[in-house]
Amino acid sequence: MRRSSAAAAATAAMVTLLAACAPTPSSPADLDELLVERDRAVLEVHNATLDRLAGFLRNNWGPVTLPDESVERFVVGREWAGAVAACIGTLGFPGVGTSDGGERLDFSAVDITSPRENYEIDVATYRCYGRFPVRTRDDTRIHAVEAPWAHAFTRTTQLPCIAADGHPVPPLPERDVFAAVWRTDAAYDPFALIADPASRARAEARCAGPERMLDAAIDSPDRAEAVAP
Repeated sequence: MRRSSAAAAATAAMVTLLAACAPTPSSPADLDELLVERDRAVLEVHNATLDRLAGFLRNNWGPVTLPDESVERFVVGREWAGAVAACIGTLGFPGVGTSDGGERLDFSAVDITSPRENYEIDVATYRCYGRFPVRTRDDTRIHAVEAPWAHAFTRTTQLPCIAADGHPVPPLPERDVFAAVWRTDAAYDPFALIADPASRARAEARCAGPERMLDAAIDSPDRAEAVAP
């Protein structure tokens, strides 16, 4: 039986330290407002994933009725498999393990002896998937929510920080161009004109970018229990 998380753990720094280094821009939204909006997008992606999983179960088991599950808490990628495995254990199937740094479930130690039990663990897995949306999902619908804030932060906070240290800065693309490559290998590089590697490293450490700020906030323990309205 093969199941995998669509989540990938974010690389995070301490949010309080980063926040102390640079003010949050007032436009288009402050960071807290963005995180609430982002959580709504995470839930939309999460619900779409549940719909696909429900379709898989019905394809395997027929037109079964699946329970609605309330969100228990948001998790990041490295927490996901542990949370889901523990949940499956409470529903009668202890022994589910984790692999790949907590991002995948391992059912190899679970003893399934009948088609009925196979069906029941499928339903238990579906239920537990539903309880733990993954904040660190890598999805274009989530990126679309982040990108306007990231563009504003780059313009109002990061680029002035780099310039204040005496470094040249490349022209910032228009917001739609910036958004199209946000969180990709082709993303805008505000340090591209700093040729000396040591100078670049110092500038990167001093002038935190939007991705670093967001990842730190997403991974903050203060947000672990928060659920978007």
